[in-house]
Amino acid sequence: MPTLHGHPVSQPCRSIQWFIDFSGVDCEVKTVDLLSGAHKAPEFVAKFPNGQVPSLEDGDFCFGESIAILQYLADGNDIVPTDKKGKARLQEYFGRHLSQVRKFSTEIIRHVFFEKDADEKKKKIAAGIESTKAMMDSFEAHFEKNKFVLGDTLSLADFMFAPEVDQLFMVEYDFKTYKNVGAYIERLKEVKGYTKMREDMSEALKVMTAKMAAKQ
Repeated sequence: MPTLHGHPVSQPCRSIQWFIDFSGVDCEVKTVDLLSGAHKAPEFVAKFPNGQVPSLEDGDFCFGESIAILQYLADGNDIVPTDKKGKARLQEYFGRHLSQVRKFSTEIIRHVFFEKDADEKKKKIAAGIESTKAMMDSFEAHFEKNKFVLGDTLSLADFMFAPEVDQLFMVEYDFKTYKNVGAYIERLKEVKGYTKMREDMSEALKVMTAKMAAKQ
């Protein structure tokens, strides 16, 4: 049985955890203590040289990167497109995810955890929101006509996109401006595993925040 090494606060980890719960794929999940640096421990790096989560271990086959792991676990599942155009659209989104959508984490959410000065944190978060506005506008227009990221059918693209955008609640993001994106998130509450993924993140966030406060 494969083993996923991750943490619920990590968006890429949540994407995979959600898919595991959704699909019922046989996979053990182990939480890595990121605050203690467990992902940089010699025994972890020996298996996963990047020293990052998520990472997947399947027998003696060990590798990382969320999109690669997601596709590995989804292999053979009906959610994976089999036609040439469907495959191309999915890969197109994965490229956009890495080059654009991840900015929700790198330019906004990271400051919640790593910027200690309150004023600087506020400025950096505001700048991050502004820098992602054009991207958010494009998704707002997309969801006016489409139920999901690749059209009217749930796909692996949603498993990557949704955990990225819905974490913006941490900065009290104004979804009133983006009612179509907000409606998309509401639709996902009917998808198996989504609500559990959100609940696991919230609980893990409380624990991590308390630990970080104790260290200060």
